[in-house]
Amino acid sequence: MLTEPERFSQLRWLNTVVSVLAILGGLVLVVAGLAGADPMRGVLMTVAGAFLLFFAVMLMAFMALAVKIESTLARQLGELRHLKEALNKQAPALNSIAENTRISDAAKSLAHRDVEVEALRTAIHDDIRKERWEAGLSLIDKIEREFGFKEEADAIREELDEARRRVIQTKLGKAIERIEVHFQAHGWDLATSEIDRLANALPGDAKVAGLADRMKMLKEEHKSQLLKEWDEAVRRSDTDRAIEVLRDLDQYLSSAEAHELQATARDVFKVKLLQLGTQFQFAVTEKRWHDALTAGLELVRSFPNARMASEVREALDTLRERAKRASEPRPAETAPSP
Repeated sequence: MLTEPERFSQLRWLNTVVSVLAILGGLVLVVAGLAGADPMRGVLMTVAGAFLLFFAVMLMAFMALAVKIESTLARQLGELRHLKEALNKQAPALNSIAENTRISDAAKSLAHRDVEVEALRTAIHDDIRKERWEAGLSLIDKIEREFGFKEEADAIREELDEARRRVIQTKLGKAIERIEVHFQAHGWDLATSEIDRLANALPGDAKVAGLADRMKMLKEEHKSQLLKEWDEAVRRSDTDRAIEVLRDLDQYLSSAEAHELQATARDVFKVKLLQLGTQFQFAVTEKRWHDALTAGLELVRSFPNARMASEVREALDTLRERAKRASEPRPAETAPSP
């Protein structure tokens, strides 16, 4: 800053001289132009003088501006040099701070990793509690793949598998209990549906595989029991019980077994038809219209193709009317007046 006059003294002196000469020349030309006798020449001299005056003013202004700009640039350059020197002095300290920052970031990364792993553990146990097995396995794989905790991942995976086995066994036990209820009620179709559903859900499970064999054994036992009851009912001539057992037994018999029982069954149904016919005839004879209607309806329902059923069917409307009249209260008899 102090060397500025020495650096630009000659340039400033030259600029001053040129400016003064231009001003003087411009003033002379302007005065001469205004005082001249020739108007055209006077205008030209006036214009030339005005131009010299303008040139002098612009030259002085440009010189002042150039010096100002150079001074500003020199000052900024000096400040940059001082800043560079200060940065060079602070470089070791900045490098130390940067190194410490990297260490801090690594520590933060480790702390964040612990937090994230703990959050994954919590989420996995929540999935196990809610029986979301696939979601839990996906998170376990993430712990092993992204954080490298293979041993912990294996341990949690075993925990999940054990929890899933317990849940499956509990549900399987309840399903087997339902199937046993169907077995006891001889609901073989419902039991078959349940067994098929379990077989699809748990292929290869020993308990499920044994259910089908158990149902087959129970069906055979029930069939044997029904055959025994059939023989006893026939032997006792208990027609109603024999027909009831035969209707239940029909779903268990093969074609050959049904053929063997056909003759005996025909005799039982014939006896039952005769019994219903006899009950119907006695009820009509004794004018017990309700009993006659009941026997007639049962006969038609049980033996719709029998000739006797056709005859009874024609008389049902009459029997209904008579049974209705028989149900109506009779008018009370009035005592004779004294």
